Amino acid sequence: MTAPQRLLWLGAFAFFLSFFLLLAVLPLYARAVGVGDRAIGGVLGAFAFASMLMRPWAGWAADRHGRRPLMLAGGLVFVVASLAYNVTAGAFGLLAVRVLHGCGMGLYPTAASAVVADLAPPDRRGAVMGTFGAAANIAMALGPIAGIAITDRLGFVSVFWLAGCVAAVAVLLTRRLPETARRREKIPFTPGAMVSVEALVPSAVLFLVMLGYGALVTFLPIHARDQDVNPGLFFLVFALVVTAVRNYAGRLSDRLGRVAVAVGGLWLAAAALAALAVARGAGILMAAGVLYGAGFGALTTALLAWCVDLVDEANRGRAMGTYYTALELGIGLGSLGAGFAVEAVGFAPTFFGAAATTLTGAALALSRRPARPEAAAR
Repeated sequence: MTAPQRLLWLGAFAFFLSFFLLLAVLPLYARAVGVGDRAIGGVLGAFAFASMLMRPWAGWAADRHGRRPLMLAGGLVFVVASLAYNVTAGAFGLLAVRVLHGCGMGLYPTAASAVVADLAPPDRRGAVMGTFGAAANIAMALGPIAGIAITDRLGFVSVFWLAGCVAAVAVLLTRRLPETARRREKIPFTPGAMVSVEALVPSAVLFLVMLGYGALVTFLPIHARDQDVNPGLFFLVFALVVTAVRNYAGRLSDRLGRVAVAVGGLWLAAAALAALAVARGAGILMAAGVLYGAGFGALTTALLAWCVDLVDEANRGRAMGTYYTALELGIGLGSLGAGFAVEAVGFAPTFFGAAATTLTGAALALSRRPARPEAAAR
């Protein structure tokens, strides 16, 4: 790993740790301030919708103005939003901060992923992207369980301050990162210019996966707490497994192709969601975390590399913007839809539905001709 890659990895780890410290805490905080289950889905899902709206512009701007300014802006937004939770009261206040927080997520990862693509040799693109993705996964392993533990001992205010301080570390590390965009495209700011048509298919597959993921991150913490289980256990196991498989999945996709690895991961993820529908107790919850982690790590690594394969160097920002727009749209709609579904039919049918949408993603990927990893090494 080169010095810029190490610096990028550490900055991304701090950025995502700030986010994951609050992942399992915020549904509990929303309930504590009197927000109902249906509203929880909408309020927390607003994060993903705000990020989604920011992503296309961020992808365009990363190609037009460079990667580093967007990363700095995203980190600063995370600092402000994390601290702002301390002064929110009720659904509308929480909604406003979630929208702000989501804007930061729309900026930083979009530009950071373009930096990874800039630094990765074409024949090792999947492996390098897998290593970068491990930063978020290790943060996921540590963040939710630590966030819950800190909240139980010190309260919500302490965990919000900690998340803000960790985001500030990400900003400081990013300031030392060199700009990697060697070419600046003078792309007009139009709706069409903000979307990468080439990246639409893998992005659509990701959208279907994230519908289930949105339901999971919103309602699994509440479902686990109702069973007196720390929801951080699921995220800990999930993240450790994703971290373990990402690099291997990336190298496998470099050899066998992106579609084969993505489809295998989609099947595993669907099986895990079906298991969560009937899971009771910490043991089954953690077993489902292993299965979901293996599938999620494989499919996201392969889909991200597939997107980059399809575009040239000057358009990587827009490809990442399209990819992450699909990600956030899926999470947002999944979170919002799950709020209505859990209230109407309960937890188990909601998660069986999430498994079905994930399998639909596998069918879509298989309907396309596999892209050879070297085909877009331009």
